[in-house]
Amino acid sequence: MKQYRISWFDEFKCLGGSCPQTCCKGWVIPLEKEDCIRLKKISGRLGIRLFFATGGWTRAKFNPDSTTCPFHDKQGLCRIQKEKGHETIPWACQSYPRFFRNYGEFEECSLDLSCIAAARMMLDHLGDMSTVETDHEPYTQLCTTNDDQRFLEHLMMIRQEMTEAVFTKDPGTVMTAMYEFAADLQDKIGKDETYGYDLSFRKYLESREDPEKTATVFPLPAGMLRRFLDSSLCHPRLKFKDPVIYGMLTAAKMHLRKYKDEKSWAADAGGYLGSHPELQKVLASYAAYYLHQNFLRTYETYSFRRQVALGIIHTNMVLLLFITLACESDGDKNALAKIMAAYNRRAYFNDSIQDEMYRIFDRYKKDA
Repeated sequence: MKQYRISWFDEFKCLGGSCPQTCCKGWVIPLEKEDCIRLKKISGRLGIRLFFATGGWTRAKFNPDSTTCPFHDKQGLCRIQKEKGHETIPWACQSYPRFFRNYGEFEECSLDLSCIAAARMMLDHLGDMSTVETDHEPYTQLCTTNDDQRFLEHLMMIRQEMTEAVFTKDPGTVMTAMYEFAADLQDKIGKDETYGYDLSFRKYLESREDPEKTATVFPLPAGMLRRFLDSSLCHPRLKFKDPVIYGMLTAAKMHLRKYKDEKSWAADAGGYLGSHPELQKVLASYAAYYLHQNFLRTYETYSFRRQVALGIIHTNMVLLLFITLACESDGDKNALAKIMAAYNRRAYFNDSIQDEMYRIFDRYKKDA
């Protein structure tokens, strides 16, 4: 099968015990059928621990309560890996932060930015969204039931046009146009299944009339950002589950309190970006990387509005955290990577959190 790997995919190296964030802390670890077969063969004390960790093999997961994996040692390393080798641990653990999407004709491979090492690599390859083509057996099963290859190719073209615009145009203009385009596509494609084949984001962006009359979505209003921070994204239990991101989000809450009106927040955010042009490149790369990993989900869901909105939401939240933690993040790639990885770990892997954030965004847009 053809594989398209992000150009720096094969450069990844795990930080191991020196990583400031343990991979599986706070995450449910799913077990594939092959994982269970392999792990059931382990005997001795480790076999007993595996038995109890899975409820006597009645559930195909570790850490169902999203606390700390029962196989972490005092150094935050995996006991299964240390005792039985890397090939023994669950597939989810073996592959992380490698991210795969199998579309039948090809598979895309990238690195997930919830890993601080992957986030740092993205910063080291800022703006590089190129892929390397190779022939390889697929790592994952087919991720879609859609077999309309023509439509998939068109979505890939749209993704490419959006990515190019993110890097070359004003971010507020581009993100606002992206959301309008996605909403238009979703509203009309249901009425005519061939409608999407004729849409080009590049042409849409060029033909927009009076874009200044449209409320921008970058930066988003402070009131909307406050609603995000008051949602389950920053649940009180997060203080114990993941104190790092909890501290970041609560600091952002405090930061937003100083703005008495929307104009002062917009002016401050715009001024910060104007005085930190390098961060505009970081945020453009972050938004483009989101599109690379997530836009083609619409091939299965047709939820164009939601998928694009979430990318806008997450980019705005990362901007807010950059501004809030400016004393830590200014010019420091490690600090920027820490912020992005911590946020992505919290926001990207919980559908209920993303659903709630999208509802807040959608409500604000309708009321605007």
